[in-house]
Amino acid sequence: MRRIVVGGLLSFALLSSSCKSDPALPETWEKRITGAKNTKEKLKQVEELRGSKFMAPAMVPMLEKRLGDEKKPEVKAAIARLLGEAKQPSSIDALQDAIDPAASDSESKNLNKEIALALGKIGDPKAVGALSKLLKTKDNYTVIAAIEALGDMKAKEAFEPLYAIATDDAIEPFITKKAIIALGDIGDPRAVPGVVRAMFKERKGISFYMESSFALYQFGPPAADALVPVVEGKDKELAEWAAKNNIKDVALLAKGVQVLGDLHDKRAEKTIVGYLNFKSDFDDIKLIMRMRAADALGRMRSKEAVKPLAALLDEVEANARKEYVWSLARIGGKDAVAKLVETAGKGPWGAREESMRGVAMLGEDPAVFDKFAAAEQKLFEAECKEDEEQTECKDVAGSVKKHQEKILSYKNRATAAAECKADATCWVKHLDAKDEGVRERAAYELGRSGNVAVIDELMKRLPEKNLDTRLAIIQGADWLIDDSKDAMAQARKSLPALEKQVQDERGKTEFVKVNEDLRRLLAKLRRG
Repeated sequence: MRRIVVGGLLSFALLSSSCKSDPALPETWEKRITGAKNTKEKLKQVEELRGSKFMAPAMVPMLEKRLGDEKKPEVKAAIARLLGEAKQPSSIDALQDAIDPAASDSESKNLNKEIALALGKIGDPKAVGALSKLLKTKDNYTVIAAIEALGDMKAKEAFEPLYAIATDDAIEPFITKKAIIALGDIGDPRAVPGVVRAMFKERKGISFYMESSFALYQFGPPAADALVPVVEGKDKELAEWAAKNNIKDVALLAKGVQVLGDLHDKRAEKTIVGYLNFKSDFDDIKLIMRMRAADALGRMRSKEAVKPLAALLDEVEANARKEYVWSLARIGGKDAVAKLVETAGKGPWGAREESMRGVAMLGEDPAVFDKFAAAEQKLFEAECKEDEEQTECKDVAGSVKKHQEKILSYKNRATAAAECKADATCWVKHLDAKDEGVRERAAYELGRSGNVAVIDELMKRLPEKNLDTRLAIIQGADWLIDDSKDAMAQARKSLPALEKQVQDERGKTEFVKVNEDLRRLLAKLRRG
């Protein structure tokens, strides 16, 4: 009998011990962290909790207490990271109290950075005060984390310190870029004057154009209000500032035109059409200004630009002709088809091909491409006689064959156009064509159609892999949204999918250029 009692007591003791070390209980982990022999062991326990299935909201009060009680900044940083991942607003006070405003060693600076990251992940407006406090620290990584968090939270209360950072020429350029991005995300139009100037600045050889132009797009109409006078040469104050800072007039015009094109703001349309005939003693400046004007007018779908653009198609510089052709393709400038057919036989292959692509995007006669292919051998042989050093001229017959294959591939777009004409239902069918060029033309045709019913068809095809086709789909959806509140309302239903796509494709180099337009579409939908 005595053995039974002893055995029972032993079993009870083991059970009691097991209960006290239950890993589902906060006190178990508190005991493990406080009982650790050194900093390394404490960090190990925090990381084990982080990686375990037991990390739950019930653990948060214990971690908040430990954040206040722990002495080593390394341990506090690990706990702050864990609280950020838990995303509980109750942690804001504990995180704010743990900030070390006088941090000078790397461990304390890292603690402040982790606190900024944690507050950003929690994303509660109550964290704005603490994050604004972190903007004043002397560690760049902490400041960047705080800036990004405030931008993600769209914290208008932080406008003034962020604007001060964005417009301070003594600040590190990378931090300036982050502040401009945050101001764009916040969307407070008070930032427009400073961001407009930032668009033209360079410091230490670093330009802020990409960040500033996108932020201005996010501001929307207030940005256009500021840029129309710039493009029309009526902003005297900005012109004086530019002169003092050695910024050329043409830079003001070219960049201003580009953003107005992105915004589809037509108030300066007549002036921009005039820039298609921009004059300069330097050919490169002349062409850059004309190309930027063409791009902007194409995005605006400017009917007024069709005739002057067609007049520029004799240009033999391939990149310039490409810009003029694609502007016409966006506008839907079918009146220029005859000139495109004519210039398909003028200039070097690179320029001639662009005119043929223009015919493919605007014409409805497939047979014309057979004529282009038949004429190619004579044209290319003559080109090689003038410039034998071209790589392709080392094998004229082989190059001609490749050119002819390319020319005949354009035939599919004209065939689809001959079938569909202006029938949106027909063009929707071609959004799934095997030929990416046919898909591309279908997207532009639908975007110009004004048919609200096709917006869903374009939105669901935004993950398109071919870059030219994706750009056409983005542009087509953008136009429909511009033209109709109903299209905007319908497209906004795709916001979660679009946000996920932008996030998933962030950093993928193959989409970097075209996804600037995708991000603009996302910004427009968020503005509503």
